[in-house]
Amino acid sequence: MNGDMDLFPFPSARRGQADFLLDARNCAAEGKVLVAHAPTGLGKTAVALAASLETTLHDGGRTVFLTPRQSQHRAVIETVKMMPRNIGTVDLLSRDSMCPLGPRSPCLEGKRCHLQADGKITQSAREILSRPMHAQELVALCLRRGACPYLSAKMASSGADLVVGDVSRVFGNLPDVIRFRSSSRKQHLVMDEAHNLPARIMDAFSRDLVLEPGSDHPLQAVWKEMLSRGHRMIPCGELRSLLDRHGLPEPEDLVDTDQMVGDWMRLGEAAVRVAYPNEGKISLRFMEPDLVVRNIVQECHGAIFMSGTLHPPEVFASRLGLTDAICRSYPSPFDPSRRLALAVPDVGTRFRDRCRQTTLEMALRIGELCERIPGNVLVFLPSYVYMRAVHRTLRRLGQRKMLLSESPLMGKADRDGLADMLGGGREVLMLCNIRGSFSEGVDLPAGCLSAVMIAGLPLTPPSLERKELLARASRNIGDGHDLETYEALSRVLQACGRAIRREEDRAAVILLDPRYLERKVLRMLPPDLRFTEGDPAELLSEFFGTPLETAWKLQQEGERIITGH
Repeated sequence: MNGDMDLFPFPSARRGQADFLLDARNCAAEGKVLVAHAPTGLGKTAVALAASLETTLHDGGRTVFLTPRQSQHRAVIETVKMMPRNIGTVDLLSRDSMCPLGPRSPCLEGKRCHLQADGKITQSAREILSRPMHAQELVALCLRRGACPYLSAKMASSGADLVVGDVSRVFGNLPDVIRFRSSSRKQHLVMDEAHNLPARIMDAFSRDLVLEPGSDHPLQAVWKEMLSRGHRMIPCGELRSLLDRHGLPEPEDLVDTDQMVGDWMRLGEAAVRVAYPNEGKISLRFMEPDLVVRNIVQECHGAIFMSGTLHPPEVFASRLGLTDAICRSYPSPFDPSRRLALAVPDVGTRFRDRCRQTTLEMALRIGELCERIPGNVLVFLPSYVYMRAVHRTLRRLGQRKMLLSESPLMGKADRDGLADMLGGGREVLMLCNIRGSFSEGVDLPAGCLSAVMIAGLPLTPPSLERKELLARASRNIGDGHDLETYEALSRVLQACGRAIRREEDRAAVILLDPRYLERKVLRMLPPDLRFTEGDPAELLSEFFGTPLETAWKLQQEGERIITGH
């Protein structure tokens, strides 16, 4: 802690939080990088804000707090409001999100907008810093003053103590981002939900080229010839040779006029190029997120990367080239007796073993265990195709719980409506894709879940891009850990975190796959996730106090059979 400044907004720190706060303060003061596995409920937002702001305010610097979703900004602003002194704060969204005129804005067409009055913008910027406010409040304030909300927020950010923004504001491929290199002030970076960062960076710098039938673009023949050679990895130098063969200019002469050529040359060997002839598509995929992260971090005066799914944090640090980072895993603050963790090895979802029979067995196991659980159960499955197959079988079983399932066609309103049903009066069994929004993007009613089940270990399907990514990442991580398993377990931990989010919550976490008992998986699980041994149905009945009177199974033709226990 710098001097006598204590910005922690609570009277005392809870279990695990005190250690995190001490480490965060030390790393911030010394300008180091902290990679923190901070489970749900630990209060990581309050810790990171207090530690970083104490240092940057003492040094006359600025804290930049990044989140992957706009909905998370509110928690940051509410935490800042509880601090014992005013923090000049800017909640900075994208230009499109803050513009009241939307896509009709004149500035998007290079014209001057009536809200671009310099004097009013300056006045609004001063008012923004007078008290912490959400982006919606900021926009309303600026509109009352007749000033552009985005430009006012941008001006205010230059003098702010804290800027809250999206990941893309720093790590994205944008012309207008929060700058670190050019700033004269020391800046401390906080990256929340950091487990998403590698994928976000790779997506930001990647692009697809889909050939348009009948196009007379001069490069069309080049792209067509690339695709004519089949599904493959395209060598970086092939573009130059094909341009020469077709009598076209050198790629250096085309980088300013053709975006695909520009990115192709700019990314060089840091990207791979894959031909998909059947889709008429060429994918340019950026593969080196560590290059971007190291470039940013070296300009920061300290940084915190944190998430509830960064265990072991050493893998994340190695993946992003943070070789000197301090890596810490903190325990869950919740009473371990309020969570029952089970591994069920008699069913699984290995792709090579998937068939009608194994899908039936999975549905039966889910149904049997759900009978022992009063309340709502959320089941995460590895794909929508597999989810639909399990759903069909469960529907034939005649569930006593209301059976719901996520759909890839759902919009935000549809997903929110589905989540609201978990807060109704009837018990729900809901099936979700573990790569979908319900694992972390959708807000669920507080205390609505009695159990979370994860069917299978959600490994990413193999592909040419995936093979190359794993090969490159292994050079950073080394032989000590497996990136494929680490990423799968990150999804699992994210889903598990939906079960218990408050001290008063009580729930079961059930992992259905024999791979969860393999040594390489067990050693990558956090220490506070330890499986209870015994018969899963009996353990659930004991945990929830439900009777062990009957169990049921399904014959091949679909007849429901009741068997006494």
